[in-house]
Amino acid sequence: MIRITQQDSASGAKRYYATADYYSEGQEIVGRWGGKGAARLGLEGTVDKYSFERLCDNLHPATGEPLTVRTRSERTVGYDFTFSVPKSVSLLYAMSGDEGIMDAFRGAVDETMREMEAEMKTRVRRNGQDTDRVTGNMTWAEFIHTTSRPVAGSPDPQVHAHVFVFNATYCDEERRWKAGQFRELKRDAPYFQAAFRVRLASRLKDLGFGIQRKRDDFEIAGIPADVLGRFSRRTSHIEKTAKEKGITDPRRKAELGAETREKKGKAMSW
Repeated sequence: MIRITQQDSASGAKRYYATADYYSEGQEIVGRWGGKGAARLGLEGTVDKYSFERLCDNLHPATGEPLTVRTRSERTVGYDFTFSVPKSVSLLYAMSGDEGIMDAFRGAVDETMREMEAEMKTRVRRNGQDTDRVTGNMTWAEFIHTTSRPVAGSPDPQVHAHVFVFNATYCDEERRWKAGQFRELKRDAPYFQAAFRVRLASRLKDLGFGIQRKRDDFEIAGIPADVLGRFSRRTSHIEKTAKEKGITDPRRKAELGAETREKKGKAMSW
């Protein structure tokens, strides 16, 4: 699954790093930079707090100068592209520690992000123009989490990635950084979600796992449904709350998930 969430708060964006820049008892994996925009800014490898926070404030990480022309107090800082795997994949990784599964996931995420990056655009408003121009570059920080939000104090295995894409893209024609145009990427999210699932399933098959189709998704073959349900308490909690409130709309359910989530616990070991 892919969910795209707009972030309008620099302080809120910085909290991504605050909870994901270290190994937290095996539940989070240190972040890394991605995208052609990151390479242009000289960012590679491990995400560092200094550069991440400067980008949140719309500053060039090396020079400290404004990155894009406009830095308003109320602006779109970036977008959180959240990639999640089927529950069976999370369970296999949690119980086996097979890093091939994690590599397959990160590879599928990276390939899908690069496909989206190729379609990145910026607005063109100079000289009376009102159009969009393809820039083909993004700057993102990828953070991997291996557990869900807790239910009754304890989480379940749930591998997912928060790929935070900054609202800046370099326009070669104008020779400057500009705000990105994310509208079409959000519109085409169902396509990119399907592409991500195909890539992940293909990589897992190459590792020797059987794949069982499930509506528009898949699961690893051979894992009983009751086992999947036993480790899906977060989903069950949201569905139960939605039923009590008479909520059936998927978007409203997603909002309900954010409203009912517990804080992550750092004292519990993997």
